[in-house]
Amino acid sequence: MLNNTLNRTLWQSNVIKKAAVLTVVTSLFLAGCGSDQHFKREVEGNEDYLKSPTLKPLIIPKGVKVPAESGDFYVITTEFQGDLGKKLDIRPPSLPIPTIQDAFAFYNSGSVTFNVPLSNNVWGRIPNSLSKKNIPIVSRDNNTIKTDKTFMVRADEEQAVQATYSIKRQLLDNTETITISITSLARGMDDLMSQPIEVQRYVVGLFNDIMDDVAPDSVRVVPPKAQDNDTEKDNAESKKPATAVNGTSQE
Repeated sequence: MLNNTLNRTLWQSNVIKKAAVLTVVTSLFLAGCGSDQHFKREVEGNEDYLKSPTLKPLIIPKGVKVPAESGDFYVITTEFQGDLGKKLDIRPPSLPIPTIQDAFAFYNSGSVTFNVPLSNNVWGRIPNSLSKKNIPIVSRDNNTIKTDKTFMVRADEEQAVQATYSIKRQLLDNTETITISITSLARGMDDLMSQPIEVQRYVVGLFNDIMDDVAPDSVRVVPPKAQDNDTEKDNAESKKPATAVNGTSQE
């Protein structure tokens, strides 16, 4: 009886140890997967096409007649320059999204220009928005804000970038035009200012973050009409007769 109890205790202990080891290994594996963001910007599928051999000129033996050449089947053998396979970034460019009524925004050459009615007080709320994102301000007046270097983190990147921004304002009647420009961008020792897509991604990203902060409650809350429609739909569903079984309605 004592031996059986001892064996059962040892068996349970071994099971617990194995389960603990498996849990730790699984956790490490999942943590490694969670930090790898390549899947968000890579093409999925087989890459054997990259190993295709180079076309060679056709060798025609003497005395063999061949049809006349036709441009319909001509293959241009130009060399491709650029990223291929897993190196190709498939993420679309970021687009500025204004969240305030009667406002518009557009991106051009490293800057987002945004026009908005003065009544929304967007300019006065930008410093607080930058502070929430831990972006330090080195200088500021009524029409200009300049930031210090700060790390910008994206969920689809493994390494943060360091960036600085310049934000300027111009007044026109009852509107203000705000321009957000990126003045430096680097990832580690690599200067990214010569990469238009990266510049656009980080300046538009900051603009959209600010727009999210200053957005009115009307774009954050479901409109009452939509709520009423959902309620009416739920009431209609609840009033439907139950499914008939053997020809008899089940109430």
